[in-house]
Amino acid sequence: MEQPATLPSLGIRYMSEHPEQSADDWKWPAAFRGSILSALIAKHLSYIGFADRRAYAILTINSFLIPISLSGVGRQDFLPSILVAVITALLSILFAIISLLPKKYIKKDDSFHYLLHFSSIQEYDEDTYVREMAEALSNTNEIGKHVAHDLYRMSTMILGRKFYWLKWSFFTFLSGYSLAISFIVVGLLPGLSIDF
Repeated sequence: MEQPATLPSLGIRYMSEHPEQSADDWKWPAAFRGSILSALIAKHLSYIGFADRRAYAILTINSFLIPISLSGVGRQDFLPSILVAVITALLSILFAIISLLPKKYIKKDDSFHYLLHFSSIQEYDEDTYVREMAEALSNTNEIGKHVAHDLYRMSTMILGRKFYWLKWSFFTFLSGYSLAISFIVVGLLPGLSIDF
């Protein structure tokens, strides 16, 4: 069975298949790989920003709706809807805050040292980090591995977690306020009431 080609071997094969091209032309496959990785990192960072902005929106909306809900505590017929609204708003705020908390990479083993995430950088003293980073940058295979690991961990450990908690924040917000509004409507109908 034929082994899949790695990115550097594709570059070498490209150079051997196109001997008429100059040495400057051979740099394009590497530049192309770099631009792809750069675009992927930018896309992941924009997703993180998107999730954070949505979490801040949930926090802002709930910070306005909780005081408005509590202003109706004096009305007994609205008490069930107020309780539901406040409890679900607090849960929604909690889930939004959890989605905003920074996530630290967890080491799976000591065979690979992550050099690109802030929590991994903190594990090194300055001289060791600079030395390890210089070694990684001098080897295109090595820096490619670091970027690939960083993208994978950004997707699984940061983005996956953010969107999971953000989903629960939105779900709690929408279902809680829908239930609270339905309690208000039932309370306003003649002959119907909800008592706790």
